[in-house]
Amino acid sequence: MQSSSNDLLTRILSNNPTLKREQLVAMIEEKKQESHGLLSEEGAVRLIAQQLSISSPSSSLSDQRISSVHPGFNNVTITGQVVSTSEIREFQRSDGTQGRVMRVRIADESGQITCVFWDTLAETVAREVLPAGSQVRLLHGYTKNGMGGDVEFHLGFRGTIQILRRSPTGPTAQNLQNTFSSVKSAGPLRLRLLKLQKSQSAQGPTWALCASDSGLMMAKFWDNQAQDVLVIGEGSVIRIDKPLVTERNGMVYVNIGARSTMEKESTDFVFSIPESTIESTKPGSTLWTISGKVVDRGDVREIETREGRRTRVSNISVEDRTARIRVALWDSHAEKAESLRAGDKVRLIGLRIRENMNGEKEASTVFLTQLEKS
Repeated sequence: MQSSSNDLLTRILSNNPTLKREQLVAMIEEKKQESHGLLSEEGAVRLIAQQLSISSPSSSLSDQRISSVHPGFNNVTITGQVVSTSEIREFQRSDGTQGRVMRVRIADESGQITCVFWDTLAETVAREVLPAGSQVRLLHGYTKNGMGGDVEFHLGFRGTIQILRRSPTGPTAQNLQNTFSSVKSAGPLRLRLLKLQKSQSAQGPTWALCASDSGLMMAKFWDNQAQDVLVIGEGSVIRIDKPLVTERNGMVYVNIGARSTMEKESTDFVFSIPESTIESTKPGSTLWTISGKVVDRGDVREIETREGRRTRVSNISVEDRTARIRVALWDSHAEKAESLRAGDKVRLIGLRIRENMNGEKEASTVFLTQLEKS
């Protein structure tokens, strides 16, 4: 047993004089067996200590290895490197209030874990735009089983996050081509604002679906830029210096914050919206625009997301002269599907293309996908 675990074991015994060492060892073994091999020796000692309200005597003991984390901890601190991050999501709670949630996968030398951030902490982490490899310390979190059965580390209103080191290898405007091969990033970025939508949170970003000289992309405008871009308005072309580009869940996002500068360009400088045949679309981080005929439409279904948010989805099949593809319409796009009939011609601007388990291409809408019916 490691020295830190031995120290904590000694504290447990000293605070519980009627508890014998052999009884404590048996309790540790029982906890390990209950976890079916998921709980290490150190993790079992810490879990028992928390159940007996024994705190760690030093900060070195409060920083727990990820492999020793087990469901049911109430005050845990871990340190690790960022592996991947999700987008911040907004949802409505059962009491009608608006919530925000974001997930970050972090790792140390012992393993990996998904960390869940809520509300203002989620906004803070999203605004920091932490590239993979950044070092973070998460303090005063709690653990529970996620929907897939894996252990999750949650950081709620009691928790805090410390950014120990920001990775210099995260994508920037100068190496954008490495994460989004269609973008030419030798100089400032020029974007045409196709669709804008402000986050419901006062501190949240303004989202934008944009066209550049090489394709479609999503952008997020933070801080003062969030209001400034709304004033500039949809249809405008802007020039951005020093954006930060990140890739999350297979999608690339351009982030424009306090360090970036933004300027409206002449209206003579206009990007057209690139359109592709269904056959030529490919899975990846690129957003696509297709046109075709609706050949089939499924019913609108209501489902519950991992965050507890109720949403709606409907599937339609669209074909052009080259191929046919199934398109999942989410949220407000699902409501529009109710007006679609077989034979209707549609144009979908800003679709994600993925490959399903059968190796077939499928499309789905994103937050600001535009659905036009002709």
